[in-house]
Amino acid sequence: MLEMFRNAGKSWVAKILLVLLAGSFGVWGIQDIFGGFQATALATVGDQEISDQEFTTSFNRALQNLAQQTGQVLTMEDARKMGVDRSVLNNLVQSAAIDAQASQMRLSISNATIAEEAKSNPAFLDSAGKFDPLLFARVLLANGMNEQVFLASESRNRLRSAITASVDRGLKPPKALVEAMYRYRSEQRDAKYFTVTASAADVAVPTDDDLKKQYEAAPAAYTAPEYRSIAVLKVEPSDIAAKITVTPEELAAGYEKYKLDYFTPEKRTILQLSFPSVAEAQKAEDRIASGTDFMALARERGATDADVTFADRTEKDFLDKVIGEAAFKLKEGEVSDPVSGSLVTALLKAAKVTPEKQSTLDDIKEPLSKRIQTEKALEEIQTIYDTVENARNSQTKFEDIAREQSLPFIVIPAVDAAGLDPSGKEAEFAQKPVVLKAAFQSDVGVENEVLTPQDSYFWYEVREVIPSALKPLDAVKNQVTADVVARKVRDTLRERAEKLVEGLEAGIAIETAALEAKSTVKTAQGLKRNEASADFDVPAIAAIFSVSENGFTWSMESDGKTAKIMQSLAVLGTAPDLNSPEAAQLAQSLSAATSKDILKSYLAALQEQTGASINETLWQKLSGTAATLP
Repeated sequence: MLEMFRNAGKSWVAKILLVLLAGSFGVWGIQDIFGGFQATALATVGDQEISDQEFTTSFNRALQNLAQQTGQVLTMEDARKMGVDRSVLNNLVQSAAIDAQASQMRLSISNATIAEEAKSNPAFLDSAGKFDPLLFARVLLANGMNEQVFLASESRNRLRSAITASVDRGLKPPKALVEAMYRYRSEQRDAKYFTVTASAADVAVPTDDDLKKQYEAAPAAYTAPEYRSIAVLKVEPSDIAAKITVTPEELAAGYEKYKLDYFTPEKRTILQLSFPSVAEAQKAEDRIASGTDFMALARERGATDADVTFADRTEKDFLDKVIGEAAFKLKEGEVSDPVSGSLVTALLKAAKVTPEKQSTLDDIKEPLSKRIQTEKALEEIQTIYDTVENARNSQTKFEDIAREQSLPFIVIPAVDAAGLDPSGKEAEFAQKPVVLKAAFQSDVGVENEVLTPQDSYFWYEVREVIPSALKPLDAVKNQVTADVVARKVRDTLRERAEKLVEGLEAGIAIETAALEAKSTVKTAQGLKRNEASADFDVPAIAAIFSVSENGFTWSMESDGKTAKIMQSLAVLGTAPDLNSPEAAQLAQSLSAATSKDILKSYLAALQEQTGASINETLWQKLSGTAATLP
């Protein structure tokens, strides 16, 4: 259903999509439903059919929703790799199963009820807050619906919501579970630890056999990515602007048009000292008149320089209009009489006055010329676009179009999807991310749609594709050698750490073990299960919380050359306060997780009970993927 309808009606879609789609694509999948189908349907659920058009519409809507949520437009291929198509089909099948359940239970809702609710839907109200029939009709029409379709759709959604909402209604997590999770999350530990290291000097030099085994065991690490050579013809406003001449008459006209854009209003630095009454403000003014410094008086009243200084403000910057008007009537250095503003009574001093300035044409001649050039370039760029498109339709080569139209043209040598050439050097060209993404979704010989980033036009074509390939061992020998050495260092370090932990568990004091390892014992306090730090990273936290009080463990650092040997000291628990905000939030989280599991089980059972089948041939045609879904 449309987003506005979901938000307004809190329909079943809001709940189902959050669980099924946004949470994890294809979490449940469609199992054991392939085989046996109606020839004209993509899927059948009981006696209901799901058409290919219904799937396509839902799939496109899902892509639009994802684009709104992430700010990125997914291609069809990206969406399929993410499993969006499977998730959408699964959602449609389970929705149909719920519809079948509603029919079996003989649930219904009257059109009159839906109509009354629509009259209070904000999407259909005019500026006066009243239901607008014409607005209602326009919204439905804009979304390809009429009143009958709307009523039927809303009826289905409300019935679906009635069923799914009843599955976990009134569900609360057990008190014992909340207490246990509270203790688990709030647990803290102290620890003693020291570090041991290993280096390349501690391991044997790799043999040819070592290198061969490493090379053959991890071919992906030594495989060159796919490279592509890309031809790019472009026209940007800046390409045209530099060639445009701006006449004195155009400059004069532009100055009159944009004059206010080059006007700087008067600004002042105002000192403001507030008082509880006019009488106290008057006493302070008398002292200032007798020679007391304004800022010294402010410090007497406990204010800092920053508290009373309002630097480089325009009159409109003052929220209190009365204060602003009074401040801008003062001469530089002058102190005001007490000013009774809307909120405070204050003394004001104009510490600095910067007069307003209207830049002359001579002052802004250069930036104004560039602005007019850009405007004219934007007007001309459409003509250039039409010319290039006509030439492309005539099968004219990019090189010839560039020469005839004097447009920038480059052929980017072999680069990977990240813009790196085979030597690892980064290629530089305009709109690189946009061009690379498009080029790696195209192929040689394909006539591509023009790219339109930032008021520009970029035409591109893939000239060559160099497939991904395993590099010869000789070409990556240094890398393979480094990998073998790094692995041997990690293995050596692991053996040392495990041997040290075995000794500690046998009764050796941690200080003695640290001394033998030429290290120093340190102490960490108040370690928390979900809080890593520079000294205790995520693996170290996980390790220290995996052993009992006074237990020993170890963790390898991210550099692969250092290991932390640890002893868990005091285990500090926190008595659960079930009335605390933390406990309430935990209970809510547990309730949501349990509800999700229950709803998942219910929908799976309902789908199996109703029976479903997929048209494998039609699904293959629509999705381009194998029919077996996760």
